[in-house]
Amino acid sequence: MKCTKILAAAMAALLLTACAENPDSDIIVHKDMDKLIDAAQQTDESKAEITDLQKFDHYTADFEDDSLLVKVHADADVDIPQTEQLSIFRVEQHDFTQQEFDTVRQALLGDTPMYDGVMLGTQTKAEMEQQIAEHRAFMEETLAEMEEGRNRESFQEEHQRALDEMQEKYENAPSEPLLVESDGTLKNAAEQLASGQNLDYWEWQTSLGCKETVELRNQDNTAVLYVQNNPNYGNKICFRTSPVGAERYDGVTAMTDPLMPKAYSDISDPVLEHNHDLNGVKLEPMPEDSCELTREQAEEQARTFLQTITSDSFACFAGDRYAEYLQIDNSEHSYYRTCWVLRYCREIDGVLLEQSSGMKFAEDWMGGDYRKQMWPEETIELHINDAGIVSFTWNAPIAITETVVDHAALQPFETVRSTFEKMIVMTAADPHETQIDITIDRVTLSYSRISEKDRFDSGLIVPVWGFIGECKNGTYLEKQRGVQMAINAIDGSVIDSALGY
Repeated sequence: MKCTKILAAAMAALLLTACAENPDSDIIVHKDMDKLIDAAQQTDESKAEITDLQKFDHYTADFEDDSLLVKVHADADVDIPQTEQLSIFRVEQHDFTQQEFDTVRQALLGDTPMYDGVMLGTQTKAEMEQQIAEHRAFMEETLAEMEEGRNRESFQEEHQRALDEMQEKYENAPSEPLLVESDGTLKNAAEQLASGQNLDYWEWQTSLGCKETVELRNQDNTAVLYVQNNPNYGNKICFRTSPVGAERYDGVTAMTDPLMPKAYSDISDPVLEHNHDLNGVKLEPMPEDSCELTREQAEEQARTFLQTITSDSFACFAGDRYAEYLQIDNSEHSYYRTCWVLRYCREIDGVLLEQSSGMKFAEDWMGGDYRKQMWPEETIELHINDAGIVSFTWNAPIAITETVVDHAALQPFETVRSTFEKMIVMTAADPHETQIDITIDRVTLSYSRISEKDRFDSGLIVPVWGFIGECKNGTYLEKQRGVQMAINAIDGSVIDSALGY
């Protein structure tokens, strides 16, 4: 399946655009999984078969709400999967096994010796000297500009304590990077903390709820492979490589949208092509940078790789050729390189699990304890150029544990359309009373994960309608492209991406 040209947002992120908070409506809240399953099993005249929906290929509409200052224009292709039925599945987070990690390691690195990334990443005396010198220079420059007084004294005391701590670390720092060959075994974070080694690292991992992890780097530190099983932030595998050093990865913190943490530009972008400048940072081309292969060749490499590491079916649903900004560990230089950025989602009986409506997030206090949890959508992202696979992320894998409803009864499109036209003006309305213009150019029926209330380890895969397009804030001229509204195809409820249902 070829990648589409729809990028960052149809690769989508937000199910309900951030133009406004959701209204307090029964159509959005108070979901009940048991009632949803019951509704999927009821086949009466109010329900539709997938074959009834396949006759719709276009959706047009123009409407507005003057009081809410929302105007909507829809001229959209309607994408309906060519299948005989849609179903409901029960799913849970899947922990990466040792065997799965070993398979990925072999596919990406072969028999290349790999070393303990925690040890290899330990700062050397030379690196600490530079860090101390930079910190001291900053402190002295700032003090020279500050007037005498309590604030100046407090600033000096604070930064002198930091320098003293850095000096202590310098005394214990190795002269050369510590090469400790690793067998790649996943390590239990709590057991590693109890062992008393690398306390800073393992205290950090356990404080964020990480259960298992291992980080591998090659000898010259130009490649890093990392895996984590973390019930609070999501499970994932990351691989990065470049000839100038291993790119930073976001260990522990889950990527809710793998495309977002880094800056991308179309390769024909004149800003990058001529000025090589990003937010005031001078970018240098990556040495030996080359991306002459075609998209078809990149997709073939990706397909072969995915068939090697998993028996599950994944389909490419978005991607293009990009220039990407790399953040290299301990480097004074900022680089960019060109590659194909391809994004994959799970495919179930020919239907894509494309929508991210199951992205669930919570940050609050529960009694006396602070809680932060997230369950991102499952995605696989590959960056490929003439050197091969230079970046790979498998984020938040799921396991299908049960087929709950084999042949689900669906809402007619007329009902779904009516819900969209009724609710979009409320969900998109700006509380600051600015004009909002929404343009819908694509409507999809695909699978999406939804979550149970207060649970981050189990949920359902259900058919979901996605109304995709652009939301424009007329006052600030801000544009957000993505799924402007997601509607459950079983019960017609609007899905809130933060709640995950």
